[in-house]
Amino acid sequence: MITYLNSTIIIVMTLVFNMAPTAFAMQDAANPVPGQTVIVALSSGDAIRATLVSETGDSIVLLHPVLGKVTLPRASIASMVATTAPAAAPAATTDDSALRQEAQPAANAVMDAPRPQDGVNPADDAAAKGAVPAAAPPPSPWKFVIDANVNYVNAANDQLDFRAAGSAIYEVVDVEKWSNNIEFFYKVVDGGNTDNNLLGTSTYDRRFTSNPRVLWFVKGQGQSAPLESYENRLSAWGGLGYEFLKMPPAKLLGKIGAGYTYEFGDQNDGQAELYAELEWDWKVTERQAIVGSYWIAPAFDDPSNFIHLFRTEWTMLLEDVKGLKLLGGIRWQYQSDVTPKDALQNDIRLYAGLRFEM
Repeated sequence: MITYLNSTIIIVMTLVFNMAPTAFAMQDAANPVPGQTVIVALSSGDAIRATLVSETGDSIVLLHPVLGKVTLPRASIASMVATTAPAAAPAATTDDSALRQEAQPAANAVMDAPRPQDGVNPADDAAAKGAVPAAAPPPSPWKFVIDANVNYVNAANDQLDFRAAGSAIYEVVDVEKWSNNIEFFYKVVDGGNTDNNLLGTSTYDRRFTSNPRVLWFVKGQGQSAPLESYENRLSAWGGLGYEFLKMPPAKLLGKIGAGYTYEFGDQNDGQAELYAELEWDWKVTERQAIVGSYWIAPAFDDPSNFIHLFRTEWTMLLEDVKGLKLLGGIRWQYQSDVTPKDALQNDIRLYAGLRFEM
């Protein structure tokens, strides 16, 4: 009898030890822990795959890659099965309250998930719309300007005259400016050339970093006028400048320096010169502006021998075409000492037309 009881006890203990791992494994599968990826079957017949965050007797909280945190009532859950091993325990500083979902419970999480439309996932599209737009590229320091006006008269005489001009300007405000300008006047009356004047100028201004109002400059100028006494003229000047007024609404810049001018053609002569200049720019309204300059260059040895050039222009921006402006201007050039003595001293030109900036 004792032998029979011992054998029975041994058999029972063997069965218990052999079945224990299986029981524990079934318990793990039936009871997932926070951090595991689970598949939740809903009573509606749908399913959702997500990470288990927490659970209570009434509900469970899941973290879905698209829906975010979702709270499901126990009554809507048919089953929940873990698919991975538990994740590492969160750090002790984790606030469990941050894991709670405050939104209304989802009655049907899978059916509520956004569906791709026309090949675009709504979640991805929403993320793209919410992205911070890239910063706009800085404006180019270059500006290009083209002027043109043409007049033609066929009355007592046949007359054609035109003005064409262009500029290429590089400017970094309060740092440097390089301005290149060319201007051409041409006129024909009854087949005879009565005006042929080409003027080109290049000026470089460099501001001092210690005081951006102060600058140094160099300027080169060439002029060709076969119908004038000087025919061809080359000049170069350099010096210092100071900005008395800054935009907006107006700028006033003064310069002083020295240089040299050489004339060649019918006469070949040169002279060292002083140089002084004023530049202005007044923004009258959002669409209108008045700009101009005046410079004078008297000879070192005889200040009564000088050349000056005055120019001022009015522009008005047109609304229909970007960069297009109406233009009106005056240019007055005067030379005190000319050869021969009866040669033209005053050269006054009025012009009007269109200007295009880009």
